[in-house]
Amino acid sequence: MISFLCIGNSLAQNQKISIQEDKRTRNRRIADSLYYVHTVKPAEDSIKKAKLQEINEQKEKKLAEKANSKPKKKLTAPQKDSVSSQKNSTRSDNEIPSTTLYQNSWFSERVKSQKISLKDIPDEVTLRLCGKDGTDTFCFPYKGIKTSGYGWRWGRPHTGIDIALRTGDNIYAAFDGVVRIAKYNGGYGNMVLIRHYNNLETLYGHMSAIKVKPGQKVKAGDVIGLGGSTGNSTGPHLHFECRLLYACFDPEWIVDIKKYDLKTKLVRIDKSYFGISASQTAQDKKERLSKLTKVNTLLDGTKYVSERELNKMIAKKEEEKNQPAKINNEDKSTWRYYKVKDEDTLEGISKRFNIKITDLVDINNLKDNNLKAGERIRIR
Repeated sequence: MISFLCIGNSLAQNQKISIQEDKRTRNRRIADSLYYVHTVKPAEDSIKKAKLQEINEQKEKKLAEKANSKPKKKLTAPQKDSVSSQKNSTRSDNEIPSTTLYQNSWFSERVKSQKISLKDIPDEVTLRLCGKDGTDTFCFPYKGIKTSGYGWRWGRPHTGIDIALRTGDNIYAAFDGVVRIAKYNGGYGNMVLIRHYNNLETLYGHMSAIKVKPGQKVKAGDVIGLGGSTGNSTGPHLHFECRLLYACFDPEWIVDIKKYDLKTKLVRIDKSYFGISASQTAQDKKERLSKLTKVNTLLDGTKYVSERELNKMIAKKEEEKNQPAKINNEDKSTWRYYKVKDEDTLEGISKRFNIKITDLVDINNLKDNNLKAGERIRIR
């Protein structure tokens, strides 16, 4: 389970001050942490940056005076772009968005975290999807018609919404953020997953081409890929997901698919947002649940059974299949016949049609084991 550290604990330890027990609720600690990251920390970083710049300027001035030369030239525009692009491809702690909520966890190979489940998500958390000052914006990934919603589909959970498009159409980043995954990923096909500064993650699947790289910073509205039909797809479309702490929720909680805009810029998310048919009890007992296997509906119409029960059912079917056919001499409508071929024998016909040799001899009044090619014999 994720734990959120109380701000100021490290300072108290350095100054050898006795630390009192934090009596705040878990949600209160989360809210305070988010406030610190989004409000206090940016102001502190700005002051530190200004002081560091002042120190560097003083050093340059002293070196220039000592060498009796002009101060070093600043980088030209092309060099600045080079440095900027180099930074965009890295993943230092300063460049990972929403570090407080995610505790610096960052995976570039998989979508979900194996250590986090539904019970680790806060009971309620308030997120500002876009900043008050307008610095953070929203862009609908692709303005198309919704072809499939969030929920159960074809007996399986569908964890996003599908939007129809044409192969090669531009797909846009929904919010500012950093690309966490950009690769071909199983059923998603070519996919991009972005972690945003508002604590959300968005996923874009089935693209024909990917236009970004892991660790790259993107702005809302930047082209991140082209529409396609890769992975498990029945035709060109965009599969769009919204996630918080690696758990998916219905994107239509926050986006208006008809107006192509946000329904709200401030959202309070609780556990009822998550899962297709989530059960907290099932999550708590997950380790004790038996592994479930999907079974062909021909097996007594059962949809899900345990592996042990499945093996019993299959064995029973095999046993029934190997039982010799029962001969019904009363109902002639059940009788069936076979035309003998040159290579046929009684034993071969017996195995082929699962009938005892004695029954085969009796119902056909055979006096010996010799069969004649072209002869018509009864097998049922």
